[in-house]
Amino acid sequence: MNSQNPSSAEVEDGARANEVRGAVRSTLQLGGSLMVTYAIALGIRALMPRYLGPEAFGYFNWSEAFAATFFVATNLGLETYIRKEVPVRPEHASDFFGTTMLLRLGMTLILMVALALVLHHTGEPPEVQHLVQWFALAQSLIVVNASMAALLHSKGKVAGLSVSNVITKIVWGGGLALMAALGVGIQWLAVPMVASEAVKLVISWRLAKVHLGLKFRIDITATKKVMKACLPFFLTAAALACNGRTDMSLLGKLASKEEVGWYGGAFSIAGLTFLISPIFGWVLMPMMSRAAARSPQELSHLTRRSLEGVLAFTVPVMMAMVLGADLWVRLMCGPGFEPAALPLRVLSPIFVMAYVTMVSSIWLTMSNKEWWVTLAATMGAVVNPLLNLALIPWLYGRIGPSGGATATALSMFFTEVIVTVLFLSRMGRNSFDRRSLVMVAKTAVVCGVCVALDRFLVGSVSAWPRLGLTAGTYVAGVLVTGAIRPAELLQVVRMARQRGNAAPAEVVVTATPTA
Repeated sequence: MNSQNPSSAEVEDGARANEVRGAVRSTLQLGGSLMVTYAIALGIRALMPRYLGPEAFGYFNWSEAFAATFFVATNLGLETYIRKEVPVRPEHASDFFGTTMLLRLGMTLILMVALALVLHHTGEPPEVQHLVQWFALAQSLIVVNASMAALLHSKGKVAGLSVSNVITKIVWGGGLALMAALGVGIQWLAVPMVASEAVKLVISWRLAKVHLGLKFRIDITATKKVMKACLPFFLTAAALACNGRTDMSLLGKLASKEEVGWYGGAFSIAGLTFLISPIFGWVLMPMMSRAAARSPQELSHLTRRSLEGVLAFTVPVMMAMVLGADLWVRLMCGPGFEPAALPLRVLSPIFVMAYVTMVSSIWLTMSNKEWWVTLAATMGAVVNPLLNLALIPWLYGRIGPSGGATATALSMFFTEVIVTVLFLSRMGRNSFDRRSLVMVAKTAVVCGVCVALDRFLVGSVSAWPRLGLTAGTYVAGVLVTGAIRPAELLQVVRMARQRGNAAPAEVVVTATPTA
């Protein structure tokens, strides 16, 4: 074949290789900003429980959860729609953006008034009412910024957004640290979040105009079509938001705000396992959208390998959380939060399943089975509060401090099991092949060995050295058994070092998919 006249297949393969390099580069850029922002968040997570104590920290978490639940409707399902459609037709963004912004503004005004009326009649302390209202304002900005970020991710323009994430996180973290140093009341602790989200909105709007040519125009006809297509995404987002927020609201009413504080402390620590979760929407979803446009086989292959990567990352983190729960609570939350260790152990496995459902939901969405995602998420939103209503009164007071928090953690655990099973059953063989199932089996064996070793060392080896020994055993085990393949990690590093430079179409380097 004449190298000066590459075939269409070679050109397509070259473009696909460049797409993968671009995705890796975007992942590293966003991952770098996430490392910085998570370092700031880690400091704040350690500061707030110590500054507020269990009860006030419970009020703080309850207020944020209540405001977020109240503003679920403003999501509109737009973020998922953007990540599905805009990667393949960027110009479409201007068709609906202006109208949806005005729609969200109107909804925000109505909800703020309704929220004030509800808070007035619930009898919550005035400072808590003010805190909820500040969180509500922040939430209205968060949903808009999520859509702005989705537009930039869909275009693959993330460098400016990465810098924006760092700047706004500094504004938030620095503001909270300053307020703690000044000893301000709890009612003002959401103001830094409002300020940081406002700064992010200004930066994101500028980036979207530059990279997408985004225009603010009103097109009601086009927006109606978009809203109709967004319906399953909206219902899914609403169900997921309620599933993750109503539990704290119920816990605060059925038990105590102190239980919310212990649960919030455990959830904050377990939430650190979500370090890479934004990458799924920022990079993986647009990439899978383009893969689905090419062929179902490519989409399934990418999904299986993504699930392998998810398990490789989340399982060891889960093991560290479960085996070192007492250590992490003492380190992150300080005195008064010791009862949070038990709910932390219950919560830790949830995040492995949550990552699996993230990848699964993307496959279902790209396979035009988004209503299945909605059905599973809605079922979870119904099951979770019912479990909370049953378990919180039963366990609260029966097992001592953290009984209510543990009940809430168990409710989330059982709910996540149900949703994960539903997703994977619908995917069938598109989720795991022989290679990934062997990887899961090997990892499970290594985890069992690590748990047995930890139990054997209890009483003879102190906590930190014991955790270090089990961590070393895990790393050695997954490498020796081949559950983790270093050669594939090196391949990703080599790809990243190319910095996303376009390869000539006639020089095509591709990897043959393995079953």
